[in-house]
Amino acid sequence: MLQYFPSGDSALIIKVGNEISLEINHKIRALLTKIEKENIPGVIDFIPSYNELMICYDPLKISFHSLLTKIKFLSNNLELLSLAPSSTIVIPVHYGDDFGPDLNEVANYNNLSPDEVVRIHSSASYHVYMLGFTPGFCYLGGMDQRLATPRKHNPRLKIPAGAVGIAEQQTGIYPIESPGGWQLIGQTPVKLFDPSRKPVFLVEPGDKLQFVSITKETYNSILKEVSDGTYQIQITHETQTNKA
Repeated sequence: MLQYFPSGDSALIIKVGNEISLEINHKIRALLTKIEKENIPGVIDFIPSYNELMICYDPLKISFHSLLTKIKFLSNNLELLSLAPSSTIVIPVHYGDDFGPDLNEVANYNNLSPDEVVRIHSSASYHVYMLGFTPGFCYLGGMDQRLATPRKHNPRLKIPAGAVGIAEQQTGIYPIESPGGWQLIGQTPVKLFDPSRKPVFLVEPGDKLQFVSITKETYNSILKEVSDGTYQIQITHETQTNKA
């Protein structure tokens, strides 16, 4: 059952559930797709999360109660709505050495070898639940729990863009240089966030990521292609239907 809450004087929050699951995430994506197609006057932005959807609006153009009435009507029969095509995006990663200074720490914590960490990490398919924290930072589901490792006690002040890390039960990619406390196991030359590119964000909620291990030489080669604007990102598309 959906719940609706005001957030300040210019946002409406739709709560879809109390847990993190693909079913709930599908409902949020289906609702977002349906509302976006309506082009409701006064609606400014949408912010989807694990189990909520925030709708930002201009209160001078539409009232909270008018928006709520429209949203409740659009919330019917979400299970019948086909979702927008999702993509599986291949993310090349060079694991270890200076690119992944915490690979050995993750391996030791979980009684694995560094090669086993790389194999396990690059074997899974990761679902993008949401974007946040920094532009293009994707919150992923699907990491093998054999790799779960606590955050660092002393966060780094500077982590390079493209760094791939693990924190507790999650893995993710730092899209821009920023501070952070995740355990760094590798780095990708691919840009998740690029203001000069269309689209600006490489991934969207509902997409899937597949990490692929590459050598340092391949990393440098791809990095040059990315800089030249000639690198072709491997993406496959599929149509996904909401099963909620």
